[in-house]
Amino acid sequence: MSSQRQLTGPAKSTPRAVKGLGRNFAAMLVWQIGNYLVPLATFPYLTRVLGPSGFGVLGYVTAIAVYGTVLTEWGFNLSGPQAVVAVKGSPLELNKLIWSTIGAKACLCVVSFVAVLLVMHFDAQAASARAAILLSWLVVVGNVFTLNWLLQGLERFSLFATVSLAGRFITLPLTFLLVHKPDDIAVAAGIQAAAPLLTAIFSIVVAHHLGVLRGPTLSWRAIRLRIASSSEMFISSASVTLFGATNTVILASLAGPYQVGLYAAADKLKTVGNMVPAQINTILYPRVSALMVDAPRSAAKLTVLGLIATAITTIGGVLVLSFLSGHITSLILGRAFHESTTVLQLLCAATVFGNLAYFLGLQVLVPFADSRKRSIVMLAAGCLSIALALVLVPRFGANGAAASFLIAEIAILCAYLIIIVRSAPMRAHFKQIANW
Repeated sequence: MSSQRQLTGPAKSTPRAVKGLGRNFAAMLVWQIGNYLVPLATFPYLTRVLGPSGFGVLGYVTAIAVYGTVLTEWGFNLSGPQAVVAVKGSPLELNKLIWSTIGAKACLCVVSFVAVLLVMHFDAQAASARAAILLSWLVVVGNVFTLNWLLQGLERFSLFATVSLAGRFITLPLTFLLVHKPDDIAVAAGIQAAAPLLTAIFSIVVAHHLGVLRGPTLSWRAIRLRIASSSEMFISSASVTLFGATNTVILASLAGPYQVGLYAAADKLKTVGNMVPAQINTILYPRVSALMVDAPRSAAKLTVLGLIATAITTIGGVLVLSFLSGHITSLILGRAFHESTTVLQLLCAATVFGNLAYFLGLQVLVPFADSRKRSIVMLAAGCLSIALALVLVPRFGANGAAASFLIAEIAILCAYLIIIVRSAPMRAHFKQIANW
C-alpha cells in the first residue's frame, strides 16, 4: 500500500502543488505593492520635511523598535505557518497554538520593553529621542497580537493582504496632516506605529470570523514549548537584524544621523525594488512544507521553480534600480540625498545574494531539519557584518555599512550552497526532478 502511494502520490499531487499559487501570488503582490505604496507616498515628503539628519533620527528609532519586534516575534513568523499546517485539521489544537503564541509574544514583549528602558536610561543618544522611541515601540505591542502568521499557514493570502493593508491606508493621511517640520520626528514615528496596531486588531477580528480563534486557552507549559520550538528560527531572525538594524545603530554611533539618513533612505528604495521576489518565499513556504510529507517530488519541483523565479525577478529589479539609481534618488528623496546613490547600488547587489540565500535556507535547509545549521550560518554572517561595519563605517559612512551587508549576504549564500552540496538527502531531493 505504501509503495503504491509513493508511485501514485506525486502524479496526483501535481495539480495540487500549483493550485491556487497564482491566486496567492497575486494577493501577496497586491499586499507588497500596497505595503510600500504608503511609504512611497509619504517617503519623499518625510525626507524633504525632516531632512537627512531628521530622517536619520527616525531611522535610528525605527531600528531600536526592530530589535523589540525581532525579540517579540521570536521566529514565530517562520515556525508559526509550519505549525499551523500540522494542526489545522484540529480546531482545538489550532486554538491552543494561537493563544500559546500570543502568550509567548506577550512575555517577550515585556522583556524587550524593560531592555529598551535600560538603554534609554544609560545611553544619551537614545535618551534624547525618548518620545520617538516610546511611540515607535507601539509596533512591538501590535506585533504581539498580529495573526498574519496564522493566515499564511492557512494559505488565506487574500485575507492576509486585506488585513495588512487596511491599517496602512487608514493612517496614510496622518503624515501629511501632522508632520510639518524637522522637530516632528516623534509624531512621524507614532503614525508609523499606528498602522501595525490596526493590523493586529483587524487580524484578530478576521481569525475570529473564520472560526479558528476561540476562547483563550493559556498555560505556561504551552508558552514555554512555543518559545523552545521557535528558538532556532529566532536565532536566524536575530542574525538578520545583526546586519540590518544594527548597521543603522552603528552608523548613528560612529558616523552621525546624516549617514543614517542616507542609508535608511537607500534601504527603503531597495526594499521597494524587491517587492516581487520577496513574496515568492512567503507563498511557497507553507505549500512546500506540506508537500514534503506527502509529495516530495512535487516539493522539489516547486522549490526549483521558486528558485528560478526568485533569481529572475531579483536580477530584473536590481538592474532597474542600479541603472536608474541617480535619477531615482534625486526624484524621490530630493537633492539632499544625492550621496545615497552608491549606497543604493551596493544594497541592490546584496539583494541578489540575499534573496537566493534566504530562499535556499527557508525552502531547503528548514524542511530537511537543518534549521540549526541555517541559524549558525546566519549568526556567523551577522557577526561578520558587525565586525566589517565597525571597520568600514568610520571611513566610508553609509557606503561602508552597505558594503558590510553585501559581504555578509555573499558569505551566507556560499555557506548554504556548501551545506546542500555536501548533504546526500538534499542532493537526492533535487535529483528527483530528473525522473519526474
